[in-house]
Amino acid sequence: MRIATARVYSMDIPLVEPYTIAYNTFWTTTNLFLVLESNDGLCGIGCAAPAPDVTDESPELALTSLRLLAEKLIGAHVETAFSSGSFAIADSPSANTAVDMALADLSARAKKQSLQQWLGSNSTQITPVTTSVTIGISSVEKTLERARKLALEGFTFLKIKGGHDAQLDISRLLALRNELDGSMQLALDANQGYSLKDVEALERHQEALSLLYLEQPTPKEDLSLLGEAAARTSIPVMADEAVQSADNTKRIGDLGTVRLINIKLQKMGGLAPAASIDQIAEDAGMRTMLGCMDESALSIAAALHFGEAHPNVQFYDLDGHFDLSRDPFDGLVLLSEGQLSARNGLGLGWNLLPPDFAAQ
Repeated sequence: MRIATARVYSMDIPLVEPYTIAYNTFWTTTNLFLVLESNDGLCGIGCAAPAPDVTDESPELALTSLRLLAEKLIGAHVETAFSSGSFAIADSPSANTAVDMALADLSARAKKQSLQQWLGSNSTQITPVTTSVTIGISSVEKTLERARKLALEGFTFLKIKGGHDAQLDISRLLALRNELDGSMQLALDANQGYSLKDVEALERHQEALSLLYLEQPTPKEDLSLLGEAAARTSIPVMADEAVQSADNTKRIGDLGTVRLINIKLQKMGGLAPAASIDQIAEDAGMRTMLGCMDESALSIAAALHFGEAHPNVQFYDLDGHFDLSRDPFDGLVLLSEGQLSARNGLGLGWNLLPPDFAAQ
């Protein structure tokens, strides 16, 4: 089966609400889509969600890369293209993700399998999983206000963004733990903003807070500092921005103190590179979490399929599609009481090309 056509679509999408993390405030996002059609009429779709602060590529660069890759894919054999990884461009991971995802979607459909089955799972459907939902940096009062709303919506796992002010982060977390039912799970993402003293200050409150993990407390460039931070707290420390490659992941594992790795398909370059990262983490005794950008439900569905096929995945932070004011794949991922699942079907589970694509 060979690729007959490859079309690229770009969407600039306002966020439902702007949000703030340690180093930026976001108001809008760009998602790119690649539609591959085979010579026998089957289609596969992939999504790119470029983010300069995470994937190190601008939307413009990702679009240029994806258009170039689309041209090169014409005539390629589908499964050979996926397994070889030859259709990838250095320094453009989200564009590579769109290609990887579309090839996998198309391959699974050709074999009349769902994506998780094509990835090796024996499951016939996606098991619902609990996702964290993020609260950006804000005051104690606004944090509590947002948390109350999310609790009423059925969410049971909150990830709090911090890193600007450790004492404020601790105050926010203590207020949350004091007000919310003990069944609410909490985690903190410091987004590279903590010193070792900040980590130690947080540790002094861990008995009361019961944080499930502390994500990327220290600057991504200093792996030894990350390892030292992890050694100074009983809170499981997760590497996020520090995870850049397979070799880099092995170096984090060699530290011996980091217990979790955040895998984002968009940053890793797709399903195949993410599988390599997950295996390296598992070999080093580290569990993984599937994270996300502000990305379409299509890409979130791909992560859910990946998690079904990779038992080393422990946590899910797949709330990026909630932030989009419009999404051509709205409804592909199902939410109930804070748990996500993906629609059953071939490949990634979509049935018809969205009107946004068919009209172009």
